[in-house]
Amino acid sequence: MNSSAAEIDLKLRDDFRRYLREYGIESTIIDPVLAVLFRTLASQIHALSSDTDRLRTALLDELLEGLGFERRFAHPAQVVVRYRCQAESAHVSAGTVLGGEPESGGRMSFTTDYGISVSPARIAAVFVYQCLRASSRSAGADLGGELRLLSGIELPTESLRAGPSYSAVPAELGPHPAIYIAIENFAPTYLSRHGIFLQTSPEATLLSAQLESENWCLASNDGRFEAAGVLRPRELNAGQHQLHWLKMTDEAAGIQKGVETPSLPGGFWRGRCFVLPAIPAQRHFLCDVPQGMETPLRSIFERPGLFIRPRAWLRIQLDARVETLHTAISAVYLHAQSASNVECSNQTVNFKENGTTIPVSRETGGRSFLVAPLSITGESGETYLPEFQPSFSPGIGRYRLHQGYLTLLPGKMPDGSEETYANVRLWMTAGTAGNQMGVARLQSFVKEPPVRSLTVENITAGAGGSDGEGLHSAQRRFSEALLSRQRLLTRIDLETSIRSFDRRITRIDVHPILVRSTRGLRRLHRITVMAGRDRFAAPEEEARVLVNDLHSYLAERVPLDVDVNVELAWT
Repeated sequence: MNSSAAEIDLKLRDDFRRYLREYGIESTIIDPVLAVLFRTLASQIHALSSDTDRLRTALLDELLEGLGFERRFAHPAQVVVRYRCQAESAHVSAGTVLGGEPESGGRMSFTTDYGISVSPARIAAVFVYQCLRASSRSAGADLGGELRLLSGIELPTESLRAGPSYSAVPAELGPHPAIYIAIENFAPTYLSRHGIFLQTSPEATLLSAQLESENWCLASNDGRFEAAGVLRPRELNAGQHQLHWLKMTDEAAGIQKGVETPSLPGGFWRGRCFVLPAIPAQRHFLCDVPQGMETPLRSIFERPGLFIRPRAWLRIQLDARVETLHTAISAVYLHAQSASNVECSNQTVNFKENGTTIPVSRETGGRSFLVAPLSITGESGETYLPEFQPSFSPGIGRYRLHQGYLTLLPGKMPDGSEETYANVRLWMTAGTAGNQMGVARLQSFVKEPPVRSLTVENITAGAGGSDGEGLHSAQRRFSEALLSRQRLLTRIDLETSIRSFDRRITRIDVHPILVRSTRGLRRLHRITVMAGRDRFAAPEEEARVLVNDLHSYLAERVPLDVDVNVELAWT
């Protein structure tokens, strides 16, 4: 941390007195001329040290840009919203603008990060299963696990009439913890493109990490969790996840596209919102109770006959190393999705009138903070490229973002003349002000809703908004990017990357060898990964997909002259 000008001035005076004493001169009073000189010199030193900090920031920005890393822009606040639709179904497109009143007053808008479908479907109940600890097992016979109804869920009237109890009951559902979600009251589209939000406690770090990678499964008509119902999460936008079928189907429902949306990094509520895929008619599964749950459910409900009926059942199977689920999960919501505090700024820059450098952030005179450029289009209709991005097109326009300013390097027209204007579209945010959006204060659509009966309300407060990334955070991110995290060079790199790819992998063996090929001798990494068979709903099918995906993942990251062979063995 740099010293202030007053502290530097005091240090100069102390050093001056100490040097005088070395020559045998004692003086407690400094000549006024020297005092003015010390103050001026201290101010100059302070100004230089401040410039050094700015130079360090500017140098880091240039390094990030030159190496193609994500730049240090502002981050929008994020909320989770829930929709209610009484009778008809609707689709909320990505980029739908929602409006509300923050606690600080005024109006503020949030834009949906992706699209979901909404219907009259509702959650009938959520159950959590956890196997008893090993210490409890050693005390007596095999005690299995415990199943309990999750509290904090808004149960429908029919479920309440069944007389639910929130106490744990014995159950034999395997060695791994799991979350069971029962859904009822479907529209003809079943659960296609529906959104689910799992609200976890801040202390549930293990659960939050596992939710981002663990498979889901839809129970079949006979109550089995089989390969046909396995769903795998993949990153969607803003840190949320889209679920995809393990076994693809021929029938695929088209995704309704909305307006353009920014590609955002993970927000504050990342990894807790999920979107179900398009579900074909042959997979509109319904069952009364999943296999193994009938006896526990009859213990949970006083009148189980009022609860047990055909429903859709989703299971999220977790690793044994996870927090106690009934305290780690506070709520589960259907028809929920995340939205971020971003809006599109659109302006035309006339180079003769406005110049080629314009402010694009609040610190340089703009109205809000820059999140990311959306598009920059020149007079010729060609899209401008970042200054250092390679291109084979001669005369293409380019742009540079630096210290809150956007600098445009005009492109060439077909006749060789320079372009006279460019259209600039940027994603902007209110920054930390977006964190003032309290719960239930975002309650309207800026434009006409998809259907008249559709209502919206945010079930979480705005969080995670920033006016710009701090220098220390950017330095840490820059250092991590240089430590070969995406370039697998050493055995430790390989093992760390493979373990992070899938949490079900428990052991890794790597054997580097030389093999003959039509191109001569080639280096080959023969990799054997081991996993527990009971961690897979459909072991053979999931194993095949895991090996293929892991092979593709590693092939993109190992050195150019190295081949990879991946095998899976059961423990």
